Amino acid sequence: MIALLGGTFNPPHQGHINAGLDAINEIGVNKLGLLPCNVPPHKSAPETATKHRLAMLELACRQSSKLYVEPLELSLPAPNYTVKTLAYLRESEPDNGICFLLGEDSLYNLPSWYEWQHLTEFCHLVVMRRPASKGQILPILQDWLNTRLVDTPEALHEQRFGRVYITQSKDYSVSSTQLRNALGQDDPNDNTTSDWLHPDVVHYIDTHKLYRAE
Repeated sequence: MIALLGGTFNPPHQGHINAGLDAINEIGVNKLGLLPCNVPPHKSAPETATKHRLAMLELACRQSSKLYVEPLELSLPAPNYTVKTLAYLRESEPDNGICFLLGEDSLYNLPSWYEWQHLTEFCHLVVMRRPASKGQILPILQDWLNTRLVDTPEALHEQRFGRVYITQSKDYSVSSTQLRNALGQDDPNDNTTSDWLHPDVVHYIDTHKLYRAE
């Protein structure tokens, strides 16, 4: 079974990492691939160069042998629609189950995604519950979930795709935007970056002067 967590990872932080590790431990998968997006269709393109985001992600993966970088999307045509990435993976990994991890906030926004109804034709969706998230499931999404939602992680191992499972994840209340703002202010009394970024990532950011205010 393959487990993937996508994002811009700008920068990669412990909220990403810990939530992802919690999720794969819960669903019984040994490895988590971090899938950096090149040009996300729902956001503006990251101002940080891809080479820096990739390097930081490699450094962040040092904290656990369960983590690795999956750079596939960086080589695919932009914009990176998740359904197209998963279709590519399904074709290249026909015998493997695929679990695609996403946050609960992304679940609420799923109807705005390109061809979102087809996602489970290529993978299972594993939703990382975020107790602090505020959102509403639209009727069209609820109807879609009703035919796919399963109550136990064991159900994900019974077939290679087609199901949705919501984890019992802890909420890690940090965002990349919050961290970029903290890095830009460079406040010695603000421990946000040291609390949420791997020390090697902090060193890389300092060395390359990333996120610094002009």
